[in-house]
Amino acid sequence: MFTLFALSRIEPEKRIEDLLAALVLVRRRYPNVGLFIAGDGSERVSLIQRSLELGIGEHVVFLGWRTDGLALMQGAQAFINSSAYEGYGLSLLEAALAGVPVITTNVGIVGDVLVPEEDALVVKVGDTYALAEQIFRLIEKSDLGPTLAAHALVKAKEHRDAYIDQPELIAHDLRATLGRP
Repeated sequence: MFTLFALSRIEPEKRIEDLLAALVLVRRRYPNVGLFIAGDGSERVSLIQRSLELGIGEHVVFLGWRTDGLALMQGAQAFINSSAYEGYGLSLLEAALAGVPVITTNVGIVGDVLVPEEDALVVKVGDTYALAEQIFRLIEKSDLGPTLAAHALVKAKEHRDAYIDQPELIAHDLRATLGRP
């Protein structure tokens, strides 16, 4: 089984319905593909219903809010994100740090940290056919996923090491300026 994993609030701007539509397309060619979605939100019940209407309800698992997202990502063949926008895109960074290939819309850290076609497979927002095509690429080109994941891991570590501790560095600088330890 080829498993896709999404970690997201389940709200309209996350466009989870696009993941469901892409999965319908993918399962026509590869019936052993499934999707796990970790997260909760106002659209959860309607999206569960929609997955049943599309005939993929048995192949989509809504996990609810989870604290073990990183471990869950590591068990998947790919991380997938269909969001319309992200202020930052922490889940993309987490997926890269988990060593999982990323398929995403062009949001958040894409372009700044994760380079399309080098570190992640990137599609336009709302393009379910492109999402499906990128899933096909990962399934059909066995070396693509590991290559993307390895490149993304390097970039994510560099980014994390350079920026994640910025609040502490700022606090340290302020303490030094004020003459406090």
